[in-house]
Amino acid sequence: MAKVATKKTVAKKTAVARSTTKRDHSPDWAGCETWDTDKFYNHFHNSMKYYNLEYSGKDMKPQVIKWMGTADYDKETIAAFKKTKDWRSNTTMGALASCLLKGMQAQRADFNNGKDSTEWLRNAIANAIKEGSKDVEDVVVEGVSKPVVMQPSIQDRLRETALRMTEEIEDAIESWNANPENFDPKAFKVLNLLKGKDAKAAHARTIRDFYKRNLEELEELASGNADEQLREGYKHRSKKQILALIAFYKEVDSACTMLMQEAKVNRAPRAKKAQPKEKIVAKLKYMKTFETLKLVSINPQDIIGSKEVWVYNTKSRKLGKYVASAYQELNVKGASIINFSETDSICKTLRKPEEKLKEFKAAGKVALRKFLEDINATDTKMNGRLNEETIILKATS
Repeated sequence: MAKVATKKTVAKKTAVARSTTKRDHSPDWAGCETWDTDKFYNHFHNSMKYYNLEYSGKDMKPQVIKWMGTADYDKETIAAFKKTKDWRSNTTMGALASCLLKGMQAQRADFNNGKDSTEWLRNAIANAIKEGSKDVEDVVVEGVSKPVVMQPSIQDRLRETALRMTEEIEDAIESWNANPENFDPKAFKVLNLLKGKDAKAAHARTIRDFYKRNLEELEELASGNADEQLREGYKHRSKKQILALIAFYKEVDSACTMLMQEAKVNRAPRAKKAQPKEKIVAKLKYMKTFETLKLVSINPQDIIGSKEVWVYNTKSRKLGKYVASAYQELNVKGASIINFSETDSICKTLRKPEEKLKEFKAAGKVALRKFLEDINATDTKMNGRLNEETIILKATS
């Protein structure tokens, strides 16, 4: 019984045949001089898309070098470009060079505002040579030359992924080119399309920016303030047809903007990393021990999160307490205690510190509530600052 070829098998054989055949599958530009504006524009757009999907910048670098050989570049400049890292020659440069080699017109009044494509390519090559002169030479390990491999940047990968999501958008634009009179911009649900492709905010931003120039160009045309070249490029289109395409580009723009806004709303707030307690109190100044009165400070980290902290200044003989403000806990910032109540946080000078501090050590939680009140001295407000003469006696929650 004959084996029936599956769709997957046929596709695999086709791919193998395509890769082994000598036939050139790249876009052909023969006769482009006679093409109208739409055909030239569509063919250019499809050509760039073909090279972007089929090849990398490294694959296309030989095409740029080949074009340089036909564009009156001297040997030194060509050699300088060859020495640059392969990733400096991007796909756009290679694609444009390939199209020019295949016969594409470098300049047309009805395309790209009449700009010369070779001028852009020359600038890109010059920039690659300039930046490439700073490239690090190949690394040599134990006498073996090992090239430094440069991976595509995150931005390059993001752009490539985003542009792959625009296939249906491109089909819609081509349908406008083919039949602008019957084009309905509302028939394309761009937002649903991008959501279906799981487009993130970064993809949406790339796609929006990619079509932004086209939208601005058409809006300029519709305003009546366009230059002669732009009007010439669209002279065969009616105002109704132009407005329909503008509406579609606005739909793309609004869909991308909505995805970006949704991502911003749904983004979870970044959790603030808890700072280690030892780092918080690192700048706090205090006295660790005071041998005269046999006093030893507690660990200053105990201040953090407490409701009440007692301190004693060995120089001024002032005993004081910091009381946390309502609904807050004491904390440390720099060399100071913070979040304390200015009304309740007071200190008093001790006439007989040895006796009073002995009573303080023996006092329980209830006795400490009125400990300062029973001292016959003037109240002084606390300022939060500690110093090298200050013993941290107690911290309670």
